[in-house]
Amino acid sequence: MPSLNGKSKRARSQSDNLQFEPLQGSNLKAKGGRKRTRRSQSLSQRKLPLFAHKPIEMTATGAPVISATQAYLKHPDWDEYEENRLYFHRSFGKGRYVEFYILNKQKHQPGFITSFAEREILLCFGIHAARLHAVFATYAAQQKEPWKEPFTLLGSDLIKILRIHRGNKLKKSEKLKGVADLAWILGTLGAKIQWQEGYLDLTIVERSLIWIVNVKEQYQNDLNGNPIELVEVEIEVQAGLWTRNFLNREGEKQNKALYQYGFINQDVLSIDPYKKELSAALALYLIQNRRSHPSGKYRVQTLLEAVMSLQEIEAISKDRLKRSRFLKRFYSLLEELTEINFSIQFDDSFPKELLPGWAVLPEETTNNEVNPLSETPQENRMPDGFFDSWLQGVVIVTPPAPIEAELTPFELHKAELAKRAAKSTGPKMLNAGAEEKSSTHLEVVEVQSQQVVELTGILVKQFRQAIGMSQMEVANAMGKSQSWIRDVENKWKDKPLKPVYADKLQKILGLS
Repeated sequence: MPSLNGKSKRARSQSDNLQFEPLQGSNLKAKGGRKRTRRSQSLSQRKLPLFAHKPIEMTATGAPVISATQAYLKHPDWDEYEENRLYFHRSFGKGRYVEFYILNKQKHQPGFITSFAEREILLCFGIHAARLHAVFATYAAQQKEPWKEPFTLLGSDLIKILRIHRGNKLKKSEKLKGVADLAWILGTLGAKIQWQEGYLDLTIVERSLIWIVNVKEQYQNDLNGNPIELVEVEIEVQAGLWTRNFLNREGEKQNKALYQYGFINQDVLSIDPYKKELSAALALYLIQNRRSHPSGKYRVQTLLEAVMSLQEIEAISKDRLKRSRFLKRFYSLLEELTEINFSIQFDDSFPKELLPGWAVLPEETTNNEVNPLSETPQENRMPDGFFDSWLQGVVIVTPPAPIEAELTPFELHKAELAKRAAKSTGPKMLNAGAEEKSSTHLEVVEVQSQQVVELTGILVKQFRQAIGMSQMEVANAMGKSQSWIRDVENKWKDKPLKPVYADKLQKILGLS
């Protein structure tokens, strides 16, 4: 059957060997010409599809989740311990790292996995594995104690959530087989996690499977009782013990563990992973990193290294024609993100000669809509050394407004906790909230008490969008021009406002 991953013909031929061989047979019918079907026997136990009742869901975003996403996306970058023993290392600063390896000879895994080498399993990693991993992380965030509570998903639901071969002529049974095999692949990823937290005064070293997966396939039988067609797949998933330290709600309250989470919306998983693979990968990376990277400022090189292997980037950098084409492709990728309501701006320091025709600079506008006039930079001929300069350019990415609105109360709660702690203890190393106990590089940040409660431009923007006010409406209420509000939200985004302005804005935005 076709592989879920978009690979070269040679890679596909190898990875397809990992799929279960579908049973052959004709679709027989019962007497009277009516096809007999068998319904799932555990429908009441299964989890409802994501986004069934709301467009945004809470999702786990701790270091094991974020780094596992990159392990799936950047599989060519895996290194060797020794011959045919592979690992993927992600460092988060002094005393903190996550290291992944493949467990292909475990008792809970079937013969079709244990019979294959690590490199063959690695070929099945990619954007589809990363997206299913994100779905598992979203369901795990709904569990009170995810390391104890397995959840069951239906393959037919996952086909819809993940857009598995949408619109093509594959049979549902073939799609179900692909989902089942992909889920088993996720069950091969193990991790060694070493973590130091100053406020916990401990070092955690733990080895854990990321996901423990069991798959039950249900087949339609022929009149003789022989299975002929796959009609449903039940995938039972239990999060590994890493969630006890990184997704532990009660443990966080007792200062014994972390509770790291963010939000994901339906649009992020609606991107076609076959035609827009890099866009789908980048959207996932940006969403998972939002709460640990609130400024939204990324170097182009950082974005590329998050979703592409170093081998791919190096090959592009050595070929001038590839460099020019890829620059245009990257701008198309950013444009695709604006189609699902990401806001894309270019920092003032971005090389002007390399800006696309549709570039939005911070001082120009905060409108999320981009109407590109061109996908090419302003100059058709690239200057010498342009690629290295371009890689260092800074792009400012803001997730869709609904996600920002969901984050607002959590940011307020974090600020309130920090304010209380500052009043009682004075300026010190503070544990100021559930997620921001660790930043993108997971460093503990020293916070002065007066900095926590001051209103900054980025908070003004988030609060304004959360209550649905336009810049003009806020400007009129302030007795200012729209350009003044625009400057507050962009030029002064990280600077505290003067008390005379902050007090009035808090009243307008309903904060006091």
